[in-house]
Amino acid sequence: MSGQAKNGHRLAAVIWSLACLAALAIGLAFSDFGDLFAEAAAKVSAAAVLATLPGQAVAVLLYAAALRALCPGVSYGGSLGARLLRDAADNLLIILPGLGEVIGTRALVLAGARSRAALTAIMVDKLAETLAQLPFMALAGTVLLAHWAASKGSGAWSMPPTVAIAGFIVIAALILLVAGLARASEGLLGRLGARIRQEFRMIAAEFHAQKRRIPLAIAVHFLAWLTDGLQVWMAAAALGLDLSFYAATVIASAAYASRILLAFVPAGLVAQEAGFVAAGPVFGIGAPQALNLSLVLRLRDVVFGVPLLAWPVFEYRHRRRPGAASAH
Repeated sequence: MSGQAKNGHRLAAVIWSLACLAALAIGLAFSDFGDLFAEAAAKVSAAAVLATLPGQAVAVLLYAAALRALCPGVSYGGSLGARLLRDAADNLLIILPGLGEVIGTRALVLAGARSRAALTAIMVDKLAETLAQLPFMALAGTVLLAHWAASKGSGAWSMPPTVAIAGFIVIAALILLVAGLARASEGLLGRLGARIRQEFRMIAAEFHAQKRRIPLAIAVHFLAWLTDGLQVWMAAAALGLDLSFYAATVIASAAYASRILLAFVPAGLVAQEAGFVAAGPVFGIGAPQALNLSLVLRLRDVVFGVPLLAWPVFEYRHRRRPGAASAH
C-alpha cells in the first residue's frame, strides 16, 4: 500500500471518529441522557475506581498470558507491555480507531517478534477474546430477553421503542454492509471486501498453524472476562449498591456485548453506557447508578492507560539500539 493510500485511510479514520463524536455530543445535548450523565458523573467515587484496579490487574496479566501463547517468540514481559499499550490506545486515543492494534503490534516487534507474526498474533488474540466473550453475551441476552418478556405484560419495565428501532436499524445496516462487501468486486467496497477477505485468509492460516494454542488463549480470555463481573461487583459495593456477583457479571456482559455489536463506534462511547443502563434495572439498579458504574470503569481505563505515556521512550531506546534499522 502506498504512502498516499495510507494517509487517505488515516484521514478517513479521523473523519469517521470526529463524526461519531459529533453525533454523540449532539445526541447528549438534545436528550435526557445528558442530564442523566451529569447526575451520574457527580456521584463517581474514587473508592469505587480503586476497587476495580486489583481485578483489572489480574485481567491484564491473563490477557498477556493469552497473547504470549499466540506469540511464543516474545517474553511474557513483552506480551504484558504490548497488551497494556494496546488497551490504553484503544481506550484513550479514540480519534484513530485501530491504533491500539497498531501500537500493540509494534510493541511485540520491539519485544523481538517478526512483523507478520506480531500482526497475526494481535489479530488472532482479538478473535480469541471475542470468542471467549460469547458465553457471557449469551448469558446477558438470555437474562435480559426473559426479563423483557416477563415485564411486557405487567408494564414494570420494557425496552423503549426508540431503542428497539435503533437496534433494528443497526443490525439491518450491518447485514447490508456485509452483503455488499461479499458481493462487490470493484470500487471502494470491492477493495475493502478484498482486503477483509485477505485478512480472513491470514487468520485461517494462523488458525491452522496455531490450532493447539488458540484453545488455550480462548480459555485464558474466558477467565479474564470473569474479572469484569468481579470489578463491577466491587465497584457496586464501594458505591453502596446491593448487587450480587451474578448480577454484576450479567450487567458487565451486556455492556461489553454492546461494545462488540457497535464496534464501529470509537472506544464504545455510549454503547457501553447503554448496556449498563439497559441491564441495570433488571437487578434493581436505577439508570443513574448503572451509568455511574460505567463511568467508574471508564476512569479505571484511564488509570491503566498511563503506560501509554512511556511509549515514546520505548521507541527512542529501540532506535538507538544497534541494528534497530534491520527488518524483522
